[in-house]
Amino acid sequence: MYPQLLTYLMEFIKYQDQAIRTLLTLLIWKGMFEKPDETPVNKPYRKLQVDDLPIIETIQKLDYQSLLAEYLEKNGKHLKPVQRRLNSKTSVPKSMSCPKCGAPSDYLYANNGDKGQYQCKVCACKSRYLKEAILKCPHCSKTIEKVKERKDFDVFKCKNNDCSYYQKKLNGMSSKEKKQFKKDTQSFKLRYIFRQFRIDFQPLSRSSLQKPKVDLARLYVSPHTLGLILTYHVNYGLSARKTAALMKDVHGVSISHQSILNYENAVALYLKPYVDNYPYELSDQFCGDETYIRVNGTAVGITCFSSLIR
Repeated sequence: MYPQLLTYLMEFIKYQDQAIRTLLTLLIWKGMFEKPDETPVNKPYRKLQVDDLPIIETIQKLDYQSLLAEYLEKNGKHLKPVQRRLNSKTSVPKSMSCPKCGAPSDYLYANNGDKGQYQCKVCACKSRYLKEAILKCPHCSKTIEKVKERKDFDVFKCKNNDCSYYQKKLNGMSSKEKKQFKKDTQSFKLRYIFRQFRIDFQPLSRSSLQKPKVDLARLYVSPHTLGLILTYHVNYGLSARKTAALMKDVHGVSISHQSILNYENAVALYLKPYVDNYPYELSDQFCGDETYIRVNGTAVGITCFSSLIR
């Protein structure tokens, strides 16, 4: 019985070997003579464009009390405040006032429902989000609209179809680009776009020190360990992750890279007054560095000079 079983297993192994050889031959033959179907996608990126600054038109300031007096003199009656419905969903906040004449909220009403535009009954000024200035397109002088709100800036776009900027970009497209534009409108920039950044300058003031996330008086590490961390991270310019790995491999101290960044910020806030008021001895030599950047096809040079420290 056993010799017959061994003979059967040997024949089965030979059959598997032959099948494997046949499959390898087919795979190699296919790989040698057939080209792959997948080809790399060549999708050109949109080139960086720097648009002109918008036209900033400030609102002419008026006095609503003078306007109310003129209305009384002209019509012989007082201008009544806005009569609101009890169940109105478009109420005006009490703290809001007209940015043009300063009329209180009693004379303001929602002009387009709940979309954020208000109109003053005294001076007929339409204000959106109480902005003090009107941004206009530098090419067609039409008011640009805010289309997106990001974390640090707002995006304004000119939606005028007769704008010279839009017409020039549209007429300059080839037939192939127009077909691609119908499929993917984000790949082309045809309209004038302006980004208004919201920058808070108060944290950048020298007198406004933010409290650190950690208290150096309550650290779990010793002053020697803190000195090693700052030496590797600041003096030798290692990243926070490399500093954490070095402290673990060399000194056997387990610490996260975020803790290293917190230590750095805490120490920097304490050392800032000493650095600002340190009596540096400046020499009579200057060094300069010049960098060229290209804006709208024109090379612009930026030069920085600094005095050397003895």
